Amino acid sequence: MSTFLFIHGAGGTKNKWRTLSSLENESSFIDLPGHGTNKSTQCETIEEYAVELSKEITKDCIVVGHSMGGLIAIELVALNRNVKGIVLAASSYSLPVHPNIIASLEEGKFPDFLFRASYAKEANPQLIEEEEQELATSPPDIAKKDFQACDRYKNGEATLRKLEIPILALLGDEDRLIPPDTTEKLQALNDNIEITIIEGAGHYIALEKPELVERELLKFKASVLK
Repeated sequence: MSTFLFIHGAGGTKNKWRTLSSLENESSFIDLPGHGTNKSTQCETIEEYAVELSKEITKDCIVVGHSMGGLIAIELVALNRNVKGIVLAASSYSLPVHPNIIASLEEGKFPDFLFRASYAKEANPQLIEEEEQELATSPPDIAKKDFQACDRYKNGEATLRKLEIPILALLGDEDRLIPPDTTEKLQALNDNIEITIIEGAGHYIALEKPELVERELLKFKASVLK
């Protein structure tokens, strides 16, 4: 197991971490079951994803979870003592999903408004084009099941409140997908949570501001794995 274990978000693949090139030698970028190259059966709940991933963690590591991946990271701490720190990348302990998003995905369409809201207003046009091409190859049913898993997940607040390991929350200042009061709620929940705001980033902070994200991850690693 590498220093960092990266978990992508709902409907995504490990390709969402493709910009973090300087961390490749000390990182494991995985596809969740049913996503990308992982042909295992897709999980139905956040807890099921955590159980599956816990089997692969045999050495001390830091788990970095984007969006839904952050919820999985929270659950992993309770399952595996080798998780020494977690990073909530554009995530929190609760990620409710609007019913209109689920309804659109049930019709086989990824909501255009959701895609547009996922990135900062000044996001690189080339990045947006790459993401549109990737979205076109992503089955809506996979995203639907993941969003439903996020919406049903209710254990996060109680679990995160009890965690005694270091926690870093990396949040984009233009993120329109996570709850607007995320910073305040995280700060009030657990003294072990450090919050860093990535300026000029939307929901996909690693894609939009990779250098800043890499810098913060290496700083966190230095403080956790001494």
